[in-house]
Amino acid sequence: MADETAARLRPPARIIAVVVLTYLAGILDIAVGVLLVLARYDAGVERDGEQLTVTLLGSALILIGLLTIAMASGLTRARNSARIFVTVLMALSLTASVLDVVREPGAVWSALVGAIVPIAVILVLWTGRGARYFRQARRERPEPSA
Repeated sequence: MADETAARLRPPARIIAVVVLTYLAGILDIAVGVLLVLARYDAGVERDGEQLTVTLLGSALILIGLLTIAMASGLTRARNSARIFVTVLMALSLTASVLDVVREPGAVWSALVGAIVPIAVILVLWTGRGARYFRQARRERPEPSA
């Protein structure tokens, strides 16, 4: 029954763009996580005794990337939980950009560029056609039976 709702309700192009960006963010997290796990074999990391920390951080990034990809799939099916998760993820990315400016005042332009995508994603998910898409899907979704 839920598949019939998804078939009738097509996501707007803006939501598809957000889904693509979310998939890319998940893939990037996985790639960075794999590189971090492999970095545990770096001579400097071994010398400092940071293998466990680097491995755990890399593993966490891989898991976050997999969850992000799952949430991108949820966005195409108008799942509100996916919208909330992606919003939190983008808010964290925006926070990281702001912290970059605080930490490195000369990095204003790179932080500004890094903040544009999260702001755009949040706006698309919660305003205009994006918000209507999620509202309409919630109305059309059948109520769970007890």
